[in-house]
Amino acid sequence: MAPASVQKLVVAATALDALGPAYRYHTVFAAGEAIPQNGELGGDLWLIGSGDPSLQSADLRNGIGMLRRLGLHRIAGSVIVDDTTLSGPALNPHWTTDDNGQDYAAPTSAISLDGDTIESHQAIAGVEQRVWIPMQDVPRYVGQRVNGMLRQSGVPAEKPPEVGAAPLESVVLWDHRSAPLQALESHMLYVSDNHYAEQLLRTVGEEATGAANDAGGIAAEQQFLARRGIPEPALRLYDGSGLSPQNRVAAITLARLLYDDQPSLYMLLPRGGREGTLEDYPFTTALGRVRAKSGHLSDVSALAGYVTTTGHGRVAFAFLVDGSPGDPDTAIVRAVDRLATF
Repeated sequence: MAPASVQKLVVAATALDALGPAYRYHTVFAAGEAIPQNGELGGDLWLIGSGDPSLQSADLRNGIGMLRRLGLHRIAGSVIVDDTTLSGPALNPHWTTDDNGQDYAAPTSAISLDGDTIESHQAIAGVEQRVWIPMQDVPRYVGQRVNGMLRQSGVPAEKPPEVGAAPLESVVLWDHRSAPLQALESHMLYVSDNHYAEQLLRTVGEEATGAANDAGGIAAEQQFLARRGIPEPALRLYDGSGLSPQNRVAAITLARLLYDDQPSLYMLLPRGGREGTLEDYPFTTALGRVRAKSGHLSDVSALAGYVTTTGHGRVAFAFLVDGSPGDPDTAIVRAVDRLATF
């Protein structure tokens, strides 16, 4: 079946296995030399990304503030953005054209910033509202953004920003660490963040297969499932988020994955009827007993997770409904409620 966002469980489990729950992304400012005593950097300032999906503009402002406190007040060269850690197209070719321009279909980049979206103000039904639109050419946009931040902080770069690979012998001037992977995945699963899933997929690809692209990440997922002995009948994966309607996952694959990885995944999932994307699910007998991941696409409704039953402890479940003319969400909730009384 098309799994929609419950597919994020696959990349979450694979990443925990390949990287470990304490893994952190690093984003650094580097140069060909340490900051001289006169504060004038003779060459370029490099911004090197590692794929951190959580990096915000405020983080880079803090980094620039640190460079300023270390004495930097002029850059003779350029700000150069290094986005070589991850590879592949910015937008997944298996996503539908209807997703183009939507904030939930942001591009993937090693130098991801602010979820690779830009805040915009648009008139909707005659009312001006804030909306977020995907960036175009993320590395160049980030280079221009950092260039402006430096100028505002009194640390001008003499040359325009560029994009390119940093030299191996560069000196790290500032190192920003993300939250641990476990915390990043909790965010991803609570709010169903597609961008986090796509960034994670390529990171896992680089770590497990040496290919930091979608194909490498999907190969890592398949290897993980095979090594665990998890059934994967008719499995077809095209992304990390589940946004592609061409993905196909069997319910048994998700249920066994949850069963085998219960210690790792259970506490990362939102509580049914109380949190995240499950906040408004009308559980009755199962309220307070469910942690799960929901998924929705056109004609797709899915829920996979855990329910603590009355007589048999915690049970892993996966319900996938494609093409139902009725109300599949309600049917799934009722099924979980009945399961809770088992």
